[in-house]
Amino acid sequence: MLIVTQGGQNEPAHARRVRDPGLMRLPLTTARLVLDEPREDDLPGLLAVALSNPDFLATHEGSAGEAGRYDIDMLARDLAVARMDPERHALVIRRRDDGAVVGRADTLDRHPRDLVPWIGALELHADAQRGGLGREAAEALADWYRLQGEARLRLGVDDGNDRAAAFWEALGYVNVDRRERDSPLGRLGVDVLELALR
Repeated sequence: MLIVTQGGQNEPAHARRVRDPGLMRLPLTTARLVLDEPREDDLPGLLAVALSNPDFLATHEGSAGEAGRYDIDMLARDLAVARMDPERHALVIRRRDDGAVVGRADTLDRHPRDLVPWIGALELHADAQRGGLGREAAEALADWYRLQGEARLRLGVDDGNDRAAAFWEALGYVNVDRRERDSPLGRLGVDVLELALR
């Protein structure tokens, strides 16, 4: 779906043209979704998203020696930390029709190692998966960075997360690097995937 901007240029409906690179203008909207800054009343929905994906949670969060342990206070802390970095965008994903929280995304305008934008996380509630919403959100993020003149967009997929690898590869991302990272479960291998935006 295209809209015509004031300058007469066509652009995807979910993208807002931004003149200053590095400043994400929100919300981003798609046919069925709104990606926006989270509000305090989004916290229960965002926590439900995280808890609905226990395998992913176990590789990303943990406390008191327990992988996957996560609560609303930890979530609030994570969002506060994200807000301190002007190049990081922690986003809530809501359905347009009823405003229900169905997911979250986290992006970084400049990864410190690669100096290119990264999608740090794109996670939907387990009940909202397999309906095309993830594709819609991923395409909105890629289109936004494309409109900023970025040439590529990267993300990491942990070993064992075959569904995520298949999802991103179906969207055109290709493996460009291999790394490791610490996780609550120990060291994990990570495939770095990249999408060409031009």
